[in-house]
Amino acid sequence: MRAVIQASFFFLIMVYGCAEDPAPRVTSKAIYTGAEACATCHLEAYKEWQGSLHLRSMQVPSVETVRGDFRQNNTYTYRGMTSRMFVREGTYFMETDGADGKREVYPIEYAIGDRDTQWYLTTLEGGRIQVLPAYWDVREQTWFDPVEGLFDHPQGFAPGDVNYWTNFGRNWNFQCHDCHASQIKKNYDPETGTYATHWTDLSINCETCHGPGGQHVAFWKALPDQVPARDTTLVNLQFLSSEQSVEVCAQCHAHKRIIKEGYQPGDPFYDFYELEVLDSEKFWADGRYRELNYNTLAFLMSSCYTAGHLTCAGCHDSHHLGPVRAEGETRAATYDRVCLDCHRVDVGEPVERHSNHKTVGCVDCHMPPVEEVKRIGIYDHRILSPVPENTVRFGIPNACNECHSDQTPNWAASWVKTWWGSQADEVAQAEAIALGRVGDPKALDGLIALSKDQSMVLRASAAVLLGRQTDDRAEKALIDALDDPHPMVRTRAVEGLMVYGSDAGIDAVIERLDDSSRLVRLRAASMLEGVNLSGDRGNKLSEALTEYRTMVADLLADDPEAQVQVGIDALQRGDDRAGEMAFRQALKVWPGMPDAYAGLGTVFIRNKQFSEAVKMWGEAAARDSALVAPLHHACELWETDIRNGFRTRPGTARDYTDLGDTYTLRDSLDVAIYWYRKAIESDPNYAVPYHNLALVCAEAGREEDAEAALNRYRQIAKDANAVRELEVLIRERKQRPDG
Repeated sequence: MRAVIQASFFFLIMVYGCAEDPAPRVTSKAIYTGAEACATCHLEAYKEWQGSLHLRSMQVPSVETVRGDFRQNNTYTYRGMTSRMFVREGTYFMETDGADGKREVYPIEYAIGDRDTQWYLTTLEGGRIQVLPAYWDVREQTWFDPVEGLFDHPQGFAPGDVNYWTNFGRNWNFQCHDCHASQIKKNYDPETGTYATHWTDLSINCETCHGPGGQHVAFWKALPDQVPARDTTLVNLQFLSSEQSVEVCAQCHAHKRIIKEGYQPGDPFYDFYELEVLDSEKFWADGRYRELNYNTLAFLMSSCYTAGHLTCAGCHDSHHLGPVRAEGETRAATYDRVCLDCHRVDVGEPVERHSNHKTVGCVDCHMPPVEEVKRIGIYDHRILSPVPENTVRFGIPNACNECHSDQTPNWAASWVKTWWGSQADEVAQAEAIALGRVGDPKALDGLIALSKDQSMVLRASAAVLLGRQTDDRAEKALIDALDDPHPMVRTRAVEGLMVYGSDAGIDAVIERLDDSSRLVRLRAASMLEGVNLSGDRGNKLSEALTEYRTMVADLLADDPEAQVQVGIDALQRGDDRAGEMAFRQALKVWPGMPDAYAGLGTVFIRNKQFSEAVKMWGEAAARDSALVAPLHHACELWETDIRNGFRTRPGTARDYTDLGDTYTLRDSLDVAIYWYRKAIESDPNYAVPYHNLALVCAEAGREEDAEAALNRYRQIAKDANAVRELEVLIRERKQRPDG
């Protein structure tokens, strides 16, 4: 059944896992005290932190914290939607369109951001904290709509869109909560669909990076004065490996899926998060970001990290969030100094001899701003040299042409080759990813090479893309990747082998059901569901699947994509009731989710409830045109079921109306009109076929027939509201350009 469903619509595969911690750490009970408890003993660090963006990641609105203009430049209109911001008796408000499109005033309870932009939040029914529709650009000192630079949706959002501000796509509790406060518990109740979200501090506090301080505080409070002692209840960040150190920052500064709450510094990162890799179109083929993203994945690909073991703290002061600037030093000079601390020998003196430019710094060429993201300052953390040849070949932006915009990429590539020689390796890497994404056989050699790269990100990316190849060498490389030391690579190798689909590959994945990493085990289990395993291997699969389903149900009840996957898994094991419940849970969180409607349509088809199936597939196809084909298939099944009924009894007006509906949904309007007229002949007082006939005739441009059917519907329909709604629908169809 899974093959049928997957041919119809896309499903997210969500798994959970962990990586073994290579470094010893002291564990302590997770008792959090909040940042204020740290100030007594660590006053200097506390004061530094108070000047950081970590403190200001999320704040209660006040004169001191609000950056937007709520008094003069306080009205903004985009695509017909006007928001007005104002202050009344010290409380901040935004007047804007609500869920029903009507004007309403909302109190602003929280502000997110401070440096580049500031966004404003309000709480709606059910504890849903929502991001309001206008935000303030700190640099340009004006208001904007989120679609201007952050969402690729220039026409704006309507109340039915998932990213309309009152809907799931702009819900802070699910979408934003892990990065804009500390020690957050969502506390989502799937039965009521409500949140009771709790946090320790509205900031990124000390314990986010240093771990829970409850035992640490208790230890020192209980100790008599002047008694020498050493507390070991906190992790010493200086003794973390470079990977663990970066992971402390990655809990916020990475594009990831949250798979478990409660991460502490030094914990196995992949117990709690799963990073995306370069099979995603969110990245250019060389790893540069194409949209709003975070710096960890790019940094993990940089040679500064893979070869030099540089960590975030090597450049960024952990309390200031940036290099500490010397007195009188410019920002550019500060960053040059930080880079030259490591690279002075290979760059040499003066720096101009290395760059062949007199007025550029290290960041200008090696960490240019990501221009695809507007209004938020994001710099490319791959820390690469510019590769204009990748612009020529794959359209990837390069730093040379971002300055020399009047010149061509070929011009820039010529100078780069003259000054610094061939960049064949960089081009080959981008080519392997770009061709691998579309399954081009020419990617094979490059992907095999990347599967042995120093970067975990490139190895994992190669593994998942090798699954789209058909050559036997791809299978061998994937089986080899199952022995990679990093769980992300083994996980993506499991995925690649299951897509590749060979018997040997599936056997190799089965052997990974007892992998040391839970991430790998559960990905293998989720992809092997439906495979009949017996004995010890069957028991291991069953155990892993049980844990997987429990975690999704408990932790991701408010994740509609995860709930759809739960529904798919239930259908695959023959539990239609559980599948239906999961799909309905997804719709509770995201009303209008096409995949959830498609899942319900599949449930109803399996149970021969064809009229309900057509309704669900109709809802799905109305929101995703790719689902029109399965809608037509459902209509055919319904038609066959109706006609089979004629073998044992005469057709009724309802039967003929239903047949008309199956043809309407397949855009066979003339046939639909025939069946609606036959329904009317069978029972002239049955109102439904008049209603549907009026709509179809209006759609077909047969205005007189539409008006006649509407007039008859007015006479026999008992619901005045239904009559008015039909009149509106017909009027709208007449006014459409193609009507």
